[in-house]
Amino acid sequence: MPLLAFTPRRARTRLKFTREGRYFVAITLGVGFAAINTGNNLLYLLLGMTLSMIIVSGILSEQALRGLVAERDLPHEVHAGRPFLTGITLANTKRRLPSFSVQVEDVLDGPAAKKCYFLKVPPGARQQTSYRTELPRRGRWRFDGFRLSTRYPFGFFLKSRQVAAPAELLVYPRIVPVGDLPDAARSLVGQVPVNRRGPGREFHGLRPYREGDDARDIHWKRSAREGRLVLREYETEGSRRVTVLLNTLAPEPPAGAFAEEVERGVDMAASLVAHFARGGFEVDLVVDGRRLPAADGRLAPAMRALALVAVRAATEPPPAPAPGAGRVFVVTHPRSRALLPRLPAGAHVVEVT
Repeated sequence: MPLLAFTPRRARTRLKFTREGRYFVAITLGVGFAAINTGNNLLYLLLGMTLSMIIVSGILSEQALRGLVAERDLPHEVHAGRPFLTGITLANTKRRLPSFSVQVEDVLDGPAAKKCYFLKVPPGARQQTSYRTELPRRGRWRFDGFRLSTRYPFGFFLKSRQVAAPAELLVYPRIVPVGDLPDAARSLVGQVPVNRRGPGREFHGLRPYREGDDARDIHWKRSAREGRLVLREYETEGSRRVTVLLNTLAPEPPAGAFAEEVERGVDMAASLVAHFARGGFEVDLVVDGRRLPAADGRLAPAMRALALVAVRAATEPPPAPAPGAGRVFVVTHPRSRALLPRLPAGAHVVEVT
């Protein structure tokens, strides 16, 4: 994903007292009243020194925030509930002056802003760091912008600038363990061989060679010992094609606990697709009438569809989809089972509550 760069030069500056700053200003006011009431030159000298520190603090903090450019590097793939890193780069475009003690907050619509701290950014230099966060749910998340702030040089004031930096991040559903699936699903994930002859990788036995057999399967050592051609046989494996169908209909608009249970169904569909694809299966995801192929390393189209899918209320089941090849797994909520289309024989229904 490309870097997103924004400059804060025209942003509005805000000034806030720190606890130390309030104490310092209170002391300055006290010294000023004492100097006016007593006419003591030493108090006037002390008042001038404290006021000059306030002025210097304002000038240096303004200089620290000037000429800074912030960049955000978002990851390509993010799943709900899984921590990820977001890169933040701060560039100082000033020619001569460095920036000290700058804090960059990445403001996200929802969770609290995440902060990165830069002690010193030399003139013309770029420094990069990252922060770790996680997002609780799937869907689109919007980044509002950056908040650049500094307490430099004395820590009396917090000067900050809000910078508009809109960006969106698509968060995929959670990937959850599949240990609670039916035995048929668990055996597919583990690729349990079936104890019968057929194409596969597990050795089954030996038999005499027959015309038309593949010569590559001849067991040459055994053939030489017996004086005849002997062929290896292998155990056949179950179908390596799976169809995962997600039921997106409900008898009522999802709300409250029902909505959370529906979200768990979306997570389960994503988990099935991911586990089967990473196990070397050819996977088809059927959602909202669309059929999306998925394979290990090419899960993005299926995950994107699941990240944006919305469950809608309905009273009748949709037309039956085209039967999928291999085994068919249907993910649904128990309340929505009556809204399932007619399924092919042997389909496995996974109810998520």
